[in-house]
Amino acid sequence: MNTDRDFQMMKKQERAHFFSSKEQDLILKLYEEEREVLTAKSNTTSASKLREEAWQRIADKINAVSDSGYKRSWQQVKVKHKNIVQTAKRRQVGVLRTEGGSATPSLTSAEEDVLQHKDSLLRVEVLPGGACIEPLTGSDNSFISGHPVLLLPVTKTEPESLSSDETDRQTEDIRTLYCCYLKKEIENRDQQMAYRALKMRKMEKEILLLDKQLM
Repeated sequence: MNTDRDFQMMKKQERAHFFSSKEQDLILKLYEEEREVLTAKSNTTSASKLREEAWQRIADKINAVSDSGYKRSWQQVKVKHKNIVQTAKRRQVGVLRTEGGSATPSLTSAEEDVLQHKDSLLRVEVLPGGACIEPLTGSDNSFISGHPVLLLPVTKTEPESLSSDETDRQTEDIRTLYCCYLKKEIENRDQQMAYRALKMRKMEKEILLLDKQLM
């Protein structure tokens, strides 16, 4: 009898580490109640303490109603919530890739609850044939509930051909601009030559003045 009881205790301890469906549903429900604290952007010591206390409250409520006989720590509950979210997202992507966006994805109730929340939405674009683009981020992206996205072909537009009069007018405009450019270049060169001549005369005067001083 003692052997059977010990065996049952061992089996119970092995199963204790696994969260039941009831516990997982409760984690998600209690997380929503503590969402404001747990999703706060502040990284101060006091904010971290508040988040830890929130996770502890969740763990205490789970332990109060759990029939597993195993007391969950707040760290275990936090890790389990993260795993539920990640698993739900991976399975949703897998469903869209293999089934091309089935309307009845094979997700657990807990995973479906995760995907229904705003901050946990999986934004995916499904291409014809079941191909799937990587999940998108950003508030402007819309959630696609498993329906394929129709990609319309890009219409190539040919440039309109110009009449002979318009072509001549454009050619004339180009010539006018080029003539203005040449005039500016000539003016700049004339100014540079005048500056050099002035500088040379100045140097000649300085040389003459220096010669007079040496006499």
